[in-house]
Formats: sequence, structure tokens, C-alpha cells
Amino acid sequence: MNRMLALIKREFWENKGAFRTTPLIIAGIFFVAMLMFLITFNHFDNEFQSLKELLRFIAQQDAGLRAKILYEGNLEMSVFFSMVLAFVVFFYLLGSLYDDRKDRSILFWKSLPASDTMTIGSKLLSAMVVAPVIFWIVYVLTHIMIMLLFSIAIMALGENPWTLFLSLSNPFEVWGLVLVSYFTQSIWALPLYGWLILVSAFAPRIPLLFAILPPVVLGVLELWVDFLHTFTVNDNLFGLFGHWFANSPLIMSADEHNDSFGAALGIPLTSDYGHQVTVANMFDRIFSTDMLIGLGIAAVFLAGALWLRRRATES
Repeated sequence: MNRMLALIKREFWENKGAFRTTPLIIAGIFFVAMLMFLITFNHFDNEFQSLKELLRFIAQQDAGLRAKILYEGNLEMSVFFSMVLAFVVFFYLLGSLYDDRKDRSILFWKSLPASDTMTIGSKLLSAMVVAPVIFWIVYVLTHIMIMLLFSIAIMALGENPWTLFLSLSNPFEVWGLVLVSYFTQSIWALPLYGWLILVSAFAPRIPLLFAILPPVVLGVLELWVDFLHTFTVNDNLFGLFGHWFANSPLIMSADEHNDSFGAALGIPLTSDYGHQVTVANMFDRIFSTDMLIGLGIAAVFLAGALWLRRRATES
């Protein structure tokens, strides 16, 4: 256990720019955007008269409607963090085993008292747990800072932020849903993670090309063969990868449900799973036959990466 923790710490410190600095930059962008919004209003709105009228109008609306808008808005605020997190994890895993071979440090790391299994496991856990938790913490802090900023601005305009929106919001529920979404997405994405680690273990150079080109070629060939048989591509418009992406348990889009419009899991283009943001819908994906097949695929990819890692040299 101590060795695994040491390896995970190594992954963090070697990738702290991606794991730590990136979400902080996103938080800074959100905060600066809110300040620019207030400064712009101050520039064009004489003594914030229009904003005061807007706040009075909002205060007159039904409390349930305000609570619903706050809830959905807080969920959708996580989408930007989630998208950037996906890119960070993608490129981190793509270089996880390749970089050791590229900079010729692989023999040094293999000489340490840590097995190749633990090395791969630490990289997988860093992608599945460490990076999502750091992004989630920064997301929560950003949410708190924005609520404080708006509260100060509303008080300065003579309104009560508690009655206007603070008492109506339930940030803990939103934060919990986002965290569960991150963890279920980590499990749902295991086939992709396994593939990226496998590519990182064997790619002689430009691992991004090796990661993307084979699936693209196979997908195009599948579409072509199906077209020759049926003269249509309707059944393969999204394909396996499209369905996997659309059914993600990650909060990443919006959809109409229960006569209202709000945040959605994945992209609501399929009816295989429910897209409303609930823990039940997230768990429905990871306790499914699709996930069982995905785990088998991930196991094959990771086993291949381990086999290649054990036989890897600095060349």
C-alpha cells in the first residue's frame, strides 16, 4: 500500500501542471468572467438601476422556479470542468508509459522496488481517482467563490442574497451528484483508459496517431461494409463509440425531462439509459451488460499493456 501511494504521489508531482494548475486556471476564468460581468453592467448601467430592477423581478418569481434554475445552473457549471478533465486524462494516459521510454528513464523506474503491475495501477488510479477529485475540489471552491461574489454584489444593491437564492440552493446535493458522476464515468471509461495505456506501452512515436487512427479506420471500414450490404448508414450513424459517448454518466449536456429543461447525463440521443441527472441513472450504466463487456475489453487492453511493459527497454 505504501508503495502504491508513493507511486501515485509520483504521478501527481510529475503531472501537477495538468492535475492541479489546469482546474485552477478554469476557476480563474470563471471568477474573472463574473467580475467582467459586474464591471460591464457598471459601465453601461447607471448605478446598476437595470440590475436592481432585474433582482426585484427575480425576487417576485416563484421560489420553486428559482430553486430549479439554481439547481440546473449549478449542475451545468460543472460541464466545463468535466470537458477539460476528459482532455487532461486522455493525454495523461496516452503519455503514461510512452514518456518513460521517450526520455529513456524506463530502466531507472523498473529498477525500483515496484512491480510493473503497480506502476500501471498507479497510473490508472491517478486517472480514475486523483485527477477527478482534484478537479471536483476546485469546482466546489469555484462554486463557493462565485456564490460569495454574487452575494456581496446583491447586498451592495440593497437586496437580500439569502432570500433571493442562497436559501433556495442545495449545493451539497449538486456537489455530490457531480462527484458520483466523475467516479462512475471513470468506471464507464475503463475500455478507453485501457486502450490509451496499451497504446502508450507500444507506440514507437506519436502515440496520439496510434490511439486514434486504428479505431477510425475500423469504423470507416465497418460503415463501408454495412453500406455495401444495406445501401444505408442509418444503423451505424453513431456506431459503437457514438453510443458509448452518448450514454456516458458524465454531466455534459441538457435535455427536456418531466416537462422541464435541465442538465443531462451524456448526450440524450439514445434511449438505452435514462439521461436525467440521478444517482440511479449513473449506477444503471455501470451495473449493466454493456459495462460488463467493457470491463472485459479493458482487462484485455491492460493485460497487453502489462505484457509490453515487462518486456520494454530503453530502446
